[in-house]
Amino acid sequence: MLRKFLLILTIAILITLAFSAVGLAETYSFGDVRASVSVPDDFEMVLTPYNLGSNRDWLEQHGLDHDALSNSFDQEGILLMGYDEDNGRTLVITALRDVDGQTYFDLNNQDEDMRKEFRVSHTNGTAYGVLGYTYTSAKWANYGKNALRFLQTEYTLRQEGELVCAGYQRRTIRNGYTITLDMQVRGRTPKATDNNLLEKVMKSWQFTEVLPMPALPIKLSLTSAPPAETSEATFTIKGTTARKAKVTATLFSLGTTGGQTFTDTANNSGGFAVKVTLPSQGVYSLTLTAELEGSITAQRLYSVTFKQGVLPVELAVTPGDSLDDETIVSGTTEAGAKIQLSVSGPVPYNKTVSGNKFNFKVDTHLEGTYQFVLTISKKGMHERTFSFTGTRAYTDSERGEKVRANARKMAYANLAKTENQGKSIWIDGYVTGVTQSINEWVVTLATTKSGSTYKDVCYLICQTEPAYPVDSHVRVYGTAAGTYTVLTDDGNVRSYPRIDASFIDPAN
Repeated sequence: MLRKFLLILTIAILITLAFSAVGLAETYSFGDVRASVSVPDDFEMVLTPYNLGSNRDWLEQHGLDHDALSNSFDQEGILLMGYDEDNGRTLVITALRDVDGQTYFDLNNQDEDMRKEFRVSHTNGTAYGVLGYTYTSAKWANYGKNALRFLQTEYTLRQEGELVCAGYQRRTIRNGYTITLDMQVRGRTPKATDNNLLEKVMKSWQFTEVLPMPALPIKLSLTSAPPAETSEATFTIKGTTARKAKVTATLFSLGTTGGQTFTDTANNSGGFAVKVTLPSQGVYSLTLTAELEGSITAQRLYSVTFKQGVLPVELAVTPGDSLDDETIVSGTTEAGAKIQLSVSGPVPYNKTVSGNKFNFKVDTHLEGTYQFVLTISKKGMHERTFSFTGTRAYTDSERGEKVRANARKMAYANLAKTENQGKSIWIDGYVTGVTQSINEWVVTLATTKSGSTYKDVCYLICQTEPAYPVDSHVRVYGTAAGTYTVLTDDGNVRSYPRIDASFIDPAN
């Protein structure tokens, strides 16, 4: 009987725990998109188009206008906004039936060329660039059979030259919608913890129904796209489409009416090459279409600037506001160009190459702000200069790893020596006292213990209260900082080695 009672009690506890765990995240369903997601309780407020009215007080307290926000939800296809005020971040989930949604419908059912085109459109600036987005990375990730492919990106958003926000996104196209899960941060640099929280949300995303692929625009994939800027009047657009499809480039000069057309018919392999000649210098709008009877016409829009003497440059990867240990600057220009990248910051860099392609890999592993200046020149053409600013900021875990990896053991006798000031060190010892000063904590550390007697004392300066009580055996990581002067009980002044502590761990 007792065994049966214990079994029932155990089952009851497990059920309670299971319901408690579920309570940590609320699930939201999106009918038109045919998807659902669970939002963890990291977000203290979650707004949807259906609960704005019941949260008017909260909106007012946060300076948000109900009608304006409701209009944004409708116009921008916002399904959900989650606010994590403590950490200064917002989760925004959107779904739009836009041109990409109609073109691709479901990226999982497109071929590799079409998926690559969609991915590359983020890093080369053709996707969302007109809205002010700059993507510093874009790669595919598979989130399991109920979600499949999403594009993982990191971005910054600027409007009228001012930074609006930065963050991480997950984006796909399915069921005819362009779906984006966006972790936005404002007033600071995005951190790994922001990306980790977005990953936590992504793991719960699932499509509850997948619609069959309808008739879609015929494939139109480019291997040589129209240049964004050029010094030559003639260029060729190359790519692949359906065999025997008619490919037309229609050219309009901004500020004028009427246009010119240039055409080619795809061969039996679907390859085409449309030669375009610009009539004069200026800015052009170029529409590229692929047509085949019985299929939906595919269309792409481009902007081309023609200026004689301009040195054309296409930047593929540029530094974002937030940097990693390594930063890449890459792109293409004209053959024979001289390309120089100079970087000032914690790790200076200067390199010059020649050719039509460049790919600089810059060491940015040290914390701080880096200034990038890219200069491209060629005889007889106007020099081009591009400037970028980015910051390498460690997460708490990264900072700990780097401090521990770079620190060197130092003997007590060498701590206070002038030549060792500023060096990253570690030392073992016993906590003998902890006192709080105005803006810091002072820890007395004895590096030697014999019985109940402590010897070889030094002083640690800590910015937060240490978690170790008196007599704890610890390992201190920090910077040798000269001496610390104390007044002894007999009125004398005595100096001891000082360490500005970064981390205190249990001793091995």
